[in-house]
Amino acid sequence: MQPRARRSGLLVGIDAKGVIVPPACACCGAEAARSDVARLSSEREVIVGYCDDCKKHQGTLRARRLSGALASALVGLSLVLAFPLVSVPLSAPAIAGIAFAGALLPVLVVLAWPMRRPTGHGAFGPAVRFVSGGELLCADERWGAELARRNGASRRLAPWREARFSLALAVAPVLAPLCALLVWNVASPIVRVVNVTGDQLVVEIDGVRRANLAPISVESPSAGAELRVGVGEHDIVARSLDGRELERARVTVESGRTHLFAPASEGTCFFLESVGYGRSGERHAERQPLDGPPYFWSLPNDLGGWFSAPPEAALAETRWTGGTVTVLRQAPCELVR
Repeated sequence: MQPRARRSGLLVGIDAKGVIVPPACACCGAEAARSDVARLSSEREVIVGYCDDCKKHQGTLRARRLSGALASALVGLSLVLAFPLVSVPLSAPAIAGIAFAGALLPVLVVLAWPMRRPTGHGAFGPAVRFVSGGELLCADERWGAELARRNGASRRLAPWREARFSLALAVAPVLAPLCALLVWNVASPIVRVVNVTGDQLVVEIDGVRRANLAPISVESPSAGAELRVGVGEHDIVARSLDGRELERARVTVESGRTHLFAPASEGTCFFLESVGYGRSGERHAERQPLDGPPYFWSLPNDLGGWFSAPPEAALAETRWTGGTVTVLRQAPCELVR
């Protein structure tokens, strides 16, 4: 295997406009039959000639980079879509770190893959490229010297190192952590927390403060706070402002469900009120109490409302075919019993 760094490169300082390029292949010196573009910007580019053989091993390098970029994107996307299904609670830094590492792995494989430069060739990939100073770095010293002579440009020896990296390889490792956090947050189940204790409450989930809640005394559809929580088991704690622990529970958040947490709610009863509407227009109601402690519940998927009576408008819409509307209610326990 050829060493990665070689002292046969040549830096040529030229103006890209009106440059005269040698007719030989910039990689092996054979007769050029094809061309490629060395580009620094839209205004600074040079058309470089290559023979058929050199274009083939350049194509191999480009295909390897493309494969690495696609593999990185697929691994990153797989992790992004899998995080909402993980049963073990993960913190946001852990999610971002795993997504980044997964997307980065194919990139590292591509960068570490050996480049066996063919005998008699100056490079495995493109043999001419711009460097940060705006100069042209040539892998073949003879071709670079001829380029400098034809254009009356300065030249100096410089180490040649294959350009293994491309910007396409960086796309998935950069985007995967951001997409993972976004999808995890959007797809995570909702835990609605309500405070009926009469005092201000602080809610912590897995040791992280997530909400500061004012007390409520009556039913309100907007009561409480909706928190996105990952699927799996979590420690959820409610504290007073002075740090006193009022409620602690080890709960399981289920995928695709909505949940209710009402800490220290001994005097308040929560119940599901289901109202059926028949073809004749008859209206019949059923109540299903939510028992505690712990005061954490997984609610039905078809919940039709929060802390309000079943909508009367549903009667006109459903009396022709019949149907049931289920809402979550709350009331002092002495009024419910």
